Amino acid sequence: MGQGSKASAAGPAASGMSLASAGLSAYGDYLSSSGEAAGEKFKASLLEDAAVHGRLKAEQVNAQMARNLTITLGHVDAVRAAAHTDPTSPTGAAVRGEMEAQLGMKKEITVENIMQQARMDEAQAAYERSAASNALLAGDIAMGADVAKGLSGLMMPA
Repeated sequence: MGQGSKASAAGPAASGMSLASAGLSAYGDYLSSSGEAAGEKFKASLLEDAAVHGRLKAEQVNAQMARNLTITLGHVDAVRAAAHTDPTSPTGAAVRGEMEAQLGMKKEITVENIMQQARMDEAQAAYERSAASNALLAGDIAMGADVAKGLSGLMMPA
């Protein structure tokens, strides 16, 4: 009788320890997934800020380059007028038109490159938010598995 009572007393204690271990493991999974999700959300917010800044920069660059284009073309017109050239000259109009086209294209390319970076930052932010959700889901699944493992240990006969 002495040994049987020792074994029966050890059984509940071991089961309680197994359940406590499962609970701590589940809590560890929760903390890990929450921390990972918080990090992903932080990265996403930084990328969203970068995208907003990028869009603002694109607008500013567009305005500045448009202003510079107008000034440059004004200078061309002034030089031609100082040289007493005919303002309706096809050659002068072609030179002015080519300069306007080149500078306009440079402006469009520069602004579009900045906007593309902003779009990439937004897409990366969306990915980071998705990764945060996936981290939380993975943590929930791991917690469920830990609890199920602990409960199955209680149901196993000794």
